Amino acid sequence: MLCWIALLLASALNAQVAPAPKYRVVKPDNPKKTLAAVNALADQGYRVLVTGKVVILRQEAKPPDTYRYTGTESKGGPVEFLNWLNEQGAHGYRLPPWAGMLEKEPHPRNYEYATPSRAYHRGKEKWAEISSLVNQGYQPVGIAWFSLYIGAPWREMFFERELSAVPRARRIGEGREIEVADGMRAGTVMRKVDELAKKNYRYLFPYPSERGGGIAVMLQKCDQDCGGPFEYRYFDVHDINQLVEELDKQGKEGFRVVPQALPLRPHVLERAGTTEAYAYHVVDVKEAAELEQVLNGTDQEGFVPIGYMSRIGVWTADAFLLLKKVIAEPAAK
Repeated sequence: MLCWIALLLASALNAQVAPAPKYRVVKPDNPKKTLAAVNALADQGYRVLVTGKVVILRQEAKPPDTYRYTGTESKGGPVEFLNWLNEQGAHGYRLPPWAGMLEKEPHPRNYEYATPSRAYHRGKEKWAEISSLVNQGYQPVGIAWFSLYIGAPWREMFFERELSAVPRARRIGEGREIEVADGMRAGTVMRKVDELAKKNYRYLFPYPSERGGGIAVMLQKCDQDCGGPFEYRYFDVHDINQLVEELDKQGKEGFRVVPQALPLRPHVLERAGTTEAYAYHVVDVKEAAELEQVLNGTDQEGFVPIGYMSRIGVWTADAFLLLKKVIAEPAAK
């Protein structure tokens, strides 16, 4: 009898200390319900890792030192949204790139936000304007579209910096801090990227093209300690098999997917003087509960979700979750 009691107590103890799953997945509902679900998991130590078709969180903190989130919906036009961002930044919230929600860290710092001036929107000194923001310590965090009563939606690029950031010394005679590669086709843009990379520039962020229907990216002049020079390639999505085969081939040669480039074309791969190589995996799971099981399964050991990729057909649009894993040393360049 005592033996059975001891076994029952041991089973109960094991059940109480069972480890929490590494990943949790929230299916988007209306903004308030989604935010409430995300914050409920954040209270347990989870942090938002990927947003898209679903919100993926990973265990990264220990209560009571946890993350906190707030939404960004319905904040008016560009000026009103910028003012609201700065108000939230003063309370420790920041806007992670492409996240769609603001995050406060367990030990928060303060942030401020800026957009290029109106002269930038009129095409005057646009590169100097953005270079000035970057030299002041700002980094791009996203592009937002605002609806207008008349005409096309207004595009605005937002930049963020920590309040304690130290402005960089302005470069003299070394080229602009920021350059933009703009074109109608991905191949054209990437040829310009290659030219700039040879001049010690590094991919920074997508950029709203100045050409109707075009695509563009921003590059930043590299410091001595940035790890360059860098090489770049790009890829598109046709189907899952093609995507995995192509990325695995590039990953074995030391090219990594740039997460900031996943939402908009061209989707960019970057290689530096590194000893790392990468393996990739694509998950096409529609239901949140099933995706959570997949992410926590042993088959995904070592793989980390880095973002969603979209494939748009004539009648359909699919989104695939991309995962990355660091593996052995790459093949020789």
